[in-house]
Amino acid sequence: MKYTGFLLMLIAALFLFSCDRFEHTFTPVETQDFGILLFEPLQEGFNQATSSDLSPVMDFYAEDYMHYGHSKSDWRTTLQGIIAGVANPSFAVSFSEVQLQSETTALANWRLIISDSASKAVLADSSFVGERLILTQGSWLLKGNQSACIPPVAKQRVIVEYVTNIGCSYCPPVEEKLHELKLMYPNQFSYITHQLSGPVAISDPLYAYYNAYSAPVSIIQGEGILRSGTENILAQYIPLVQSLLNVDTQMNYSIVSTTVAGNNLSGSVHLTPVNSGFSQENLRLNLAIIDRVSTALNVQGDPLTNIVIARNRIDLDTVDLSQPINFNFSANVPIPNDASLVIFAQRTPAVFANDAHIYSGIELQLTTP
Repeated sequence: MKYTGFLLMLIAALFLFSCDRFEHTFTPVETQDFGILLFEPLQEGFNQATSSDLSPVMDFYAEDYMHYGHSKSDWRTTLQGIIAGVANPSFAVSFSEVQLQSETTALANWRLIISDSASKAVLADSSFVGERLILTQGSWLLKGNQSACIPPVAKQRVIVEYVTNIGCSYCPPVEEKLHELKLMYPNQFSYITHQLSGPVAISDPLYAYYNAYSAPVSIIQGEGILRSGTENILAQYIPLVQSLLNVDTQMNYSIVSTTVAGNNLSGSVHLTPVNSGFSQENLRLNLAIIDRVSTALNVQGDPLTNIVIARNRIDLDTVDLSQPINFNFSANVPIPNDASLVIFAQRTPAVFANDAHIYSGIELQLTTP
């Protein structure tokens, strides 16, 4: 059994966006071996660290460390959260480039990977670009990028819940349009395909909630519905999705871990509302395992894509969102090698009236045994 883990969203926010104002290109004033001077000792510090004692690592961080508004104390707290409960965390430190600015300052591009030695789960994989280094009392220390600004708010992921049926003549053009959008926006667009009947069909409350008993139907971000596959309908897909891609996300996601074992998927995910006071009334967490390329064929003889083989829902009305949310559910078939997990929070009123808003989401390719 294999595990796949991802870094907490705090780390992603630190390094996916850049709002620093200093120049990254410098001419070295002399050659020094920063492997020996900093990164090999840093590796040893991580090897000695535990969640209860991070001092062997934090000794390599300057007291005025600052990276996109996050201090040395913030980074310590984040590291503790990543390895908490992990009996034997493993750390891998590497660097690709270091350039001296002066005899006592430098810039570095380096990488940190944190894993669970027992399960081989990758708990964190982060690249630090433009990290400032400073020579203090004979030792080189990490100083962050010294930027106090907060990265811009990310844009939301657009989720389409698509209902199709074997034998549906209008469905293949819709599937082509959805596939086209996925190719255009691989990191910001997901669609999940529900088959009404046939070998890969599953029973799901989605059909009754959206009144989606005939195909094709696409429910976009839980609010817009496109029914049928006429040219007029098809022409609406790209502009509608593009208009939603520019909306700021209201929810950040980080998958803490996933475990695939035969038909079963378990793991945990962390949700962080962007705004304080976020209401959890009628809020639900949706999880869908999708088979990217199915053995089932549409009416034209082409494989169906992103077929939902399992779906789970967790009510979030009273859940503490400051803690990871655990999940455990099973598919009717063994989870295939090309499967992905799509997760999204959604406001689900008792009666749907084009108001079941989806708060962004995340998609992860699963690792199977």
